[in-house]
Amino acid sequence: MSPEVGEELTVYLHDMQIGVVERRGPKRYRFRYNDEVRSRHETGAIVLSVSLPVREDEFPPAAARPFFDGLLPEGVVRSSLAHSLKASEEDGFALLKALGADCAGAVAVLPKGESPQTGEGEIRPLSRTDLARLIEELPEHPLGIDGRATGIRLSLGGIQEKLVLVRSPNGEYGQPLDGAPSTCILKPEHERYPEIVANEAFGLRLAGSAGLDAARAEPTDIDGRPCLHVERFDRTIVGGGRIARVHQEDMCQALGIVPVDKYEASGGPSIAAIVQLLRDTGSPRAAVDILKVIEAALLNFLIGNSDAHGKNLALLYDPTGGVRLAPLYDLVSTQVYEGSEPALAMRIGSVEDPERVEMDAWRELGKTAGIGAQLPALIAEQTERILRCADALVATGKAEGWHRPVVDRIFALMQERARQLGHRARSS
Repeated sequence: MSPEVGEELTVYLHDMQIGVVERRGPKRYRFRYNDEVRSRHETGAIVLSVSLPVREDEFPPAAARPFFDGLLPEGVVRSSLAHSLKASEEDGFALLKALGADCAGAVAVLPKGESPQTGEGEIRPLSRTDLARLIEELPEHPLGIDGRATGIRLSLGGIQEKLVLVRSPNGEYGQPLDGAPSTCILKPEHERYPEIVANEAFGLRLAGSAGLDAARAEPTDIDGRPCLHVERFDRTIVGGGRIARVHQEDMCQALGIVPVDKYEASGGPSIAAIVQLLRDTGSPRAAVDILKVIEAALLNFLIGNSDAHGKNLALLYDPTGGVRLAPLYDLVSTQVYEGSEPALAMRIGSVEDPERVEMDAWRELGKTAGIGAQLPALIAEQTERILRCADALVATGKAEGWHRPVVDRIFALMQERARQLGHRARSS
């Protein structure tokens, strides 16, 4: 893939062309909206991203990169894909050209002359043997993209090994081809993080039972290997069973921050910045979503998720309800694994060390986020609710067969952290 300055990719939102990405160098590209978007929307309107409001001028590479690089995988996954595509891993344009046919949200980035696939796109059926092979080969072929599986053109952010698939009503899996919309993610157990399937299943179900909207997930087994099946909240089923995309962007994209800077210590989003962003959207449910961000931070603190960074919160552009906080995802207790980074990805107040987070830190957060004096009472009430739900969920996991010892370690950690906030621990 030789970099050609001036080469363009068409950017679609749903099935509408909205602009182009233009290569400006080996690792640089810029974005501009087309005339139709500029004529239909006022200057400053949010169409693709909060960080890319509608305007006449193009967005230079420094402004375009956070959103579009945010569509691509990170770390070793991105490196491996770039190697297989014979591209530089820093060449976001080349990676989007190859993989951008099905991205997070309702975005497709395609070579000129191509159109995005709809819910009637082609699906390659996978037998259980096929599925097990793809899972086994994920380290070499991230996202299930390998030389034998031509036609797989999809991208999803993050560093975790996963397959991006479609699951039919009868429970069979398939690979979407040529940009057909995917509907689910399959995350296998990882030898470096024992029992991570039960770990994440516990976190997501705990969020839901405690009153937070979270991605729907269920543990499953593929040829003896535990996996977590996660439904994509940026997909929905419409008339005739057709799959439709729902637009979304993570908080780094919305705030114009490149993925490599996703941690607050590196200049990434803070809780206060996300709260302000929600206020600035003008959404009628912004006040509710702001409290949900605080409750999500509390949940992550209690379960020991120190990796809750800006890319793990998102905005969902709900066609019926407007912009809102997306369901929570990637709720994993990192602190139950030896050698994990203890520092919080987003500080509570000014406190980065979770062992030093006490109620004063939440009071400080309340002031910096403009929430006010009611925050300590909210934290106390929600901590009690989360603990009660966790207690019940431990028993549910045992009854349903997905409980593992890691769940008990998470619950013990939750009790310790509740004590830091002055709460009496509960036992199962």
